[in-house]
Amino acid sequence: MRYPLAGVMLVLLGGCAYFNEPDETVTLPVRQVSAVGLSPQSLGFYTERLANQLFNELANSQHAKQTELAVTSFLPIRPLSLSKLSAQEIELANQLAESMLTEAVQRGYAAVDIRLRREILLQADHEQALSRQLTELKQQHHARLLLSGTYSAQEDGFIVNVRLIDIVNQQVLAAATDYVPDNVLWSAEKMRTRGNYFYRSDRIGERQ
Repeated sequence: MRYPLAGVMLVLLGGCAYFNEPDETVTLPVRQVSAVGLSPQSLGFYTERLANQLFNELANSQHAKQTELAVTSFLPIRPLSLSKLSAQEIELANQLAESMLTEAVQRGYAAVDIRLRREILLQADHEQALSRQLTELKQQHHARLLLSGTYSAQEDGFIVNVRLIDIVNQQVLAAATDYVPDNVLWSAEKMRTRGNYFYRSDRIGERQ
C-alpha cells in the first residue's frame, strides 16, 4: 500500500503547486513622449516654428518692423471666445500670445503691450504694470499691425493658425499654421478632460 499512497500524495502536492502559482500579469504600455501627439519639446519650440513661417514672409520689409505691433490672445476657431473654457485651454491661448510677442520683439519688431496701465500700481507685496480693465489702460499706443491667432482642437493637440494684419486696411500681410501637441504646458499632469471623458496621460489610448 505504500507505493499507491505515495503516488496519491505526489498528485495532490502537484495540484497544490499548480493552484498556488501566481496569475500572469499584463503590463500596459506606458505612453512615452514618442507616442502620437506627445512631444518632449516646450511650447516655445512650436511658437518659434510659427514665428519663422510668419515673419520670413516679411523679412525684407523694414516698414513692417518699424510699425507698432500689438498681439492678442489666441481664440478657438469656432466660438472665437475664451469664455466657459477650461483653465488649461485659456492658459494655452494666452501663452501662445505671450510667446509670439517675445518672438516678434526678438526679430526686431516694434511690439507694444496693449495691457499696459496708465500708472504702475503699487501693492504691499508687488508692483502691477499690466491690467485688463479698460479704464486703467494706457491708450496712447498707435499700433497698426495686429498679430492674431486661432486654434482648433485635435485628438492629441491643436492646429494653430497665426496671421499678421494691417489694422487700417484689414489686409493679411503674412500667415502661418502649425500643429502643437497638448502636453507642451502640462506634460506632468496625469489626468485631463476632453469632451465628456477623462484621459490618463501616462497610458496609450486608455480612456476612463
